[in-house]
Amino acid sequence: MRKSIRMISESLASFSVKQRLVFYLLVVLTAAAGIIYPLLLSANPAFVLDISREYRPGELSDEDVTAPSDFSYVDEVATDENVRRAAGSVLPQFSYSVSSSIEIRNRLNAFKEAYASGNISGFIEDNGLVLDSDAVQRLKSLSGNDASMILSLTSDCVTLLVDEGVFSDEGIATAEAGGYAFIEIEPCDVDFAHDGEKIRTDNVVTLSGLYSFVLDWTGNLYPDLMSGSADLIADLVVMLLSVNVDYDPVLTVAMRESAAEKVPPILVEIKAGDYILRRDTIVTDQQLRTIERMRENAIVSVPPARAVGYAAYIVSFLIMTIFLLFYFIQYRYRLFLYLTIFLVCTILILTGTYFMVLVLADEGMKYIDPFLPFIFLPVFATAVTGRKRIGFSIALLLAGFSVIYPTSESFTFFYLIVVIESCMLFMRTGHERMDIVYQTLFSSLSAAVVTFMVSMIYSQPYSVVVSSVIVSMINVVLSFIILSIILPIAEKVFNVPTSYRLHELSYTDTPTLNRLSQVAPGTFNHSKNVSEMAYDACKVIGANAELARVGGLYHDVGKAEHPEYFIENQNGRNVHDEINKTLSAAIIKSHVKLGVEKAKEIGLPQEVIDIISEHHGNDLIKYFYNEAVREAKDRALTVSEEDFRYTGKIPATPESAVVMLADCSEAATRTLKNPNHQKYEKLINSIIIDKMNYKQLNNSQLTINDLDKIKEAFILYLMGRDHQRIEYEKE
Repeated sequence: MRKSIRMISESLASFSVKQRLVFYLLVVLTAAAGIIYPLLLSANPAFVLDISREYRPGELSDEDVTAPSDFSYVDEVATDENVRRAAGSVLPQFSYSVSSSIEIRNRLNAFKEAYASGNISGFIEDNGLVLDSDAVQRLKSLSGNDASMILSLTSDCVTLLVDEGVFSDEGIATAEAGGYAFIEIEPCDVDFAHDGEKIRTDNVVTLSGLYSFVLDWTGNLYPDLMSGSADLIADLVVMLLSVNVDYDPVLTVAMRESAAEKVPPILVEIKAGDYILRRDTIVTDQQLRTIERMRENAIVSVPPARAVGYAAYIVSFLIMTIFLLFYFIQYRYRLFLYLTIFLVCTILILTGTYFMVLVLADEGMKYIDPFLPFIFLPVFATAVTGRKRIGFSIALLLAGFSVIYPTSESFTFFYLIVVIESCMLFMRTGHERMDIVYQTLFSSLSAAVVTFMVSMIYSQPYSVVVSSVIVSMINVVLSFIILSIILPIAEKVFNVPTSYRLHELSYTDTPTLNRLSQVAPGTFNHSKNVSEMAYDACKVIGANAELARVGGLYHDVGKAEHPEYFIENQNGRNVHDEINKTLSAAIIKSHVKLGVEKAKEIGLPQEVIDIISEHHGNDLIKYFYNEAVREAKDRALTVSEEDFRYTGKIPATPESAVVMLADCSEAATRTLKNPNHQKYEKLINSIIIDKMNYKQLNNSQLTINDLDKIKEAFILYLMGRDHQRIEYEKE
């Protein structure tokens, strides 16, 4: 990441002040276009509900209002109401306490034992119970039969109430305060009269109602029982009993939350053309909520936080795309040009899209994804740079911008990405005119298939599906037609080495190469061989083979000025034998400078000029240097190594490095006698190692694996160049 950021900083630093100002201005304008145009479209009545006034629930509507597009939302109010109903349907939960029931039974048994032992007062005091002193005295004063009856009835009543349950007054009050007339008993694993039942709150026995319940119970069972005895039984029962069924708020809340979670959200779906309001009908809360939600989702009325989010989204997408372009554009001197072209085209496309959407909206068309003119720029970028990843980066930008348009559907982003990617997939760096026809045909068919699938996902009417498919195909065809018109103009104006331009430059029947073939036939034949070797090698390593082919053809074009000084053009007489070795080296070096000047004169692309200027790097002209050293040694003189070095830069691209290696290999292998695969391999290995030792390949981006592939490609070509023929019989 740091390396990439450093690379971008260095690239920006290489821009002039004027270029940086232009670049920053275009970035700002692109971001503004990406944000403002969707906002302006959202303000159009075709995308925002046009209502004459604000309505209140219960009023009569003065107008018909229809939905401008498909719309859906979750009605939180209705959903919350259903949630409340679901939670409210869960009754207050009461739990039967087994431990409390056992405690009551134990207390009853202890009371019986205390009575039998005559220690009632001690029992009451030990258990912290309360019993009126008169009741104690009355119990003690009873005769044996009466006492047995009182104890028996007390025991029966306590047992009955333990089984029926004694409910807490607070729990019942809580249930009734919540508006519940029923409560529910939690199921348990013991025998309980109301286990798992729903019972009315006025049918339960509470602690405060125990006394009256006992009186009623004894009165119903024993109508002739004396009132004093009934009161005594009631006092004893009240003393012995405690609450054994109580309200369970934790369980109640948990069950209500569970019931609420099971409530599905209320989804309101509205189709384009559906009535939101009908004239002379009562306006409902539901309709007003729908209007409010549609307005909230209109970009012109987004809250400030969301507006900032949209702006941050657009800026982030733009910065990401620019980062990718900085990273993927190979030649730094093309960076400002390409960025300027792509940003200007993006602004123009967004502007055209704005007006196109306005026109289509006025015609009542809402599904316009197939109409979006976003295909041309990615395929244009791919054709200009020769790199599909650059086209895909721009496709990401345009598709990312599209998602905040009011016409955007749920699949708009993915639809555009798939359609544009399929178009770039079928793009070939071809050279035949039929290639354009094929890629246009296949791209339009793939766009039609994708459009058909997405239209079916949207459940569009059959007529809309058919028209969308046709429009998508027309969109692709028009994009490639415009590309075929604009691309030659861009090649001419900006001197861009597209695959078509490079293929044209690879023709040897040009004035420059014709002159080279006439004045320096050896150099011309050498250049053709270097060109084909470089082409074959670049193909196997995935580099720009066409660029290497053209670079190989023109790399020695400077030798046309002094052809007799280069051995491939000499016929026995070597003019270097007659001049100083330093002068010989200067003449040899000059062919690079002369070649660059000639290339600029005839208008070759800068990428080709770089290959010409770098094909010798800053390597040493060893032959003349060694000769000069030998002569200087005899005369006790010194030789400057710099006088015998090429003044160019070392190769900065794989194509330039491959041409350098092809140049050396083609020339060196001419000296081999009875060449074979082993001799070729040994010689080319030594050349590659020599270039590596002199650091000529340090900036070439070539790997060891690439060098192995290059060597094998060279050997394969050279074996064909130097193939042996049978010896014909002499007559």
